[in-house]
Amino acid sequence: MSAIPTLDGRKVYDTYRPGVTGRWDAIVVGSGMGGMACAAALARHGRRVLVLEQHYVPGGFTHSFARKGWRWDAGVHALGEMRPTDPPGRMLRWLTGGRLELEPLGNPYDTFRFHDGFRIDLPDRRAGYLAVLKDAFPEQATQIERYVETVRQVAREAMPFFALKSLPEAVDVAGSRLLALAGKRDWWGVTTARVLDEHGITGKLRTVLTLHWGYYGSLPHESSFAIHALTHVHFWNGAYYPRGGSQQIAAHLLGAVREAGGETLVRADVAGLVVERGRAVGVRLRDGAELRAPVVVSAAGARTTVERLVPDRLRHSAWGRSIVALRDSPGYLCLNLGFEGDIAAAGASRANLWLFETWEERLRFWDLADPDSRAPILYVSFPSLKDPDHDPGPEQRHTGECITFVDAELFARWAGTEQGRRPADYQAFKRDVEDRMVAHLEARIPDVMKHAVYRELSTPLSTEHFARASGGAIYGLEATPERFGCKRLRTRTPLPGLYMTGVDVASLGVVGAMTSGLLTAATLEPRVYRQLV
Repeated sequence: MSAIPTLDGRKVYDTYRPGVTGRWDAIVVGSGMGGMACAAALARHGRRVLVLEQHYVPGGFTHSFARKGWRWDAGVHALGEMRPTDPPGRMLRWLTGGRLELEPLGNPYDTFRFHDGFRIDLPDRRAGYLAVLKDAFPEQATQIERYVETVRQVAREAMPFFALKSLPEAVDVAGSRLLALAGKRDWWGVTTARVLDEHGITGKLRTVLTLHWGYYGSLPHESSFAIHALTHVHFWNGAYYPRGGSQQIAAHLLGAVREAGGETLVRADVAGLVVERGRAVGVRLRDGAELRAPVVVSAAGARTTVERLVPDRLRHSAWGRSIVALRDSPGYLCLNLGFEGDIAAAGASRANLWLFETWEERLRFWDLADPDSRAPILYVSFPSLKDPDHDPGPEQRHTGECITFVDAELFARWAGTEQGRRPADYQAFKRDVEDRMVAHLEARIPDVMKHAVYRELSTPLSTEHFARASGGAIYGLEATPERFGCKRLRTRTPLPGLYMTGVDVASLGVVGAMTSGLLTAATLEPRVYRQLV
C-alpha cells in the first residue's frame, strides 16, 4: 500500500536539487488537481512542462500518506459525473490516457443519519433520488418537483460561466450583461436559502435538500445556489473512487507530463516570480535559484498567488485587493483511523457516512470551547472498502477518515510554530479534540469503532503546512455569491506571462479543480477547448 504515486512501478516525480536546468514551455507552481490537470493537458499537446511542489510528495489533496501499514487519502473521497458519457469523466479519461480506473461506490453512495433517528440514503440514480425525497416528504411533493426542475435549469445555464473564465475580463463582463439582457437570472449571485424560500421548502426538507453543503463547505444562507445546484447534478448518478487509491490520479496525470518530456519536482519551494520588462519569465525558489519559462501558471490558490508570488504593485492593485477581500472556505479537522477486523460486518461500507447532530441549517462549526459539545456534522469515509485493490491481509487492516469543520481562528495562536514541534499547549488541545471525536464516533458507530487500533488527527495548521492552504481552508475561497461574482478570479492575470488555475478560478473540489486546469490550458493552447465540450 505505497503512498507514493507511481506509474508502471516508476515514480513520476523527483526531488529538487540545486543546479536544475532545462528548457520548459511552461512552469506550473503547485501540484494540486488544478496544476496537474493543466500540466497534463499541455503535455497532451506536446508542451514540456515543469511542475514545482513545495511538499515532499505531489498531488495536493489527491495525495495519500501512510503510517504503520495504513494508507489514507488527503482529500479524494467521492468523484461524481464519471460515467463515459459525463463531460468530467471524459475529461479525466483524456488527461490520463484512459488508464485511470474508477470504481462506483454503489447504491447508496451517501448515507445520512441524524441524532433523532432519521436516516436517508441517496441512490445512484436521479429518478431514485426524486422518489426518496417524495417518500420522505409526501406533503411537499409539488415543491420538490419544482425545486428539482430549477436545479436542472440552473445546471444547464451555469456552463457559460466557466467558459467565460478563460477569456479576457472585458469579454466576461460583456457576456454577463448579455445574459442579463436576455432575461437570464444570475444564479451565482443568489443564495441557496433564498431559492429554498422561493420554492416554499419548509421544515426538515430544507436540511435534506442541502445535505451536500459539506462537499463545498458553505451553509445555505451563505452559498451561491449555482454551486449547490451543480453539486446536486454532480452526484445524481452516484459517486466513484479511483482504483488503487487517490494517489493514482497524480500518478497518471504527472506520468503524462513526464512522457511528454516534462518534469515534476518536490521540495521545490517557490518564493516569487521572476519579472522582466513587465512580464513573468520564470520563478525564484526559496534558495534563490531561478527557473525560467515563457509561461508561469500558479496553481497555489488565488490568495496565495496575490500575497506570496506577485510583485507588490499587483498585490496592492484593485485586482489584488479584490481577491484578498474574499473569505476563505472553512478549516477542518480530519481524524485518520486504522482498524483491524471485519469493519464491513460491523456496519462500515463503501458509502460515505454523514452523522448529523442537529437540524439547524445555520450551524457549521464545532464549538470546541464547550467541553460537552459535539460536532454538528461528522463525515466518515472508509477508503480501504472503496478500493478493490486493497489487501487487508490476515489482520484485516482497514482505514477510515472522519472530517468536521472548525473555525481556523481557534488555531491562530499557534500559526507561527513549526510542524512536528508545536508547543505543549497545542498538543494538549489536539489530544482533547481527538478524544472527543473518538468518543463521538464510539457513540454513533460503536460496532465499527471496536476495531479501531490507531488514530491521528490533523488540524487546519496541518493543512496550511502541507497544502499551503490559506488558513487551512479545505475548499479555497468560500463558495459565496461574492466569490463567484468576482471577475478577477480567472485564468488570466494583469501580469503578462502569469496565469492562474485551481479551485479558485472556476469551481470547487477535485472535478472543479480539474475543470479549472483544462480552462487554463485552453487559454494557452486553444485545442484543449475540444475536451471541454
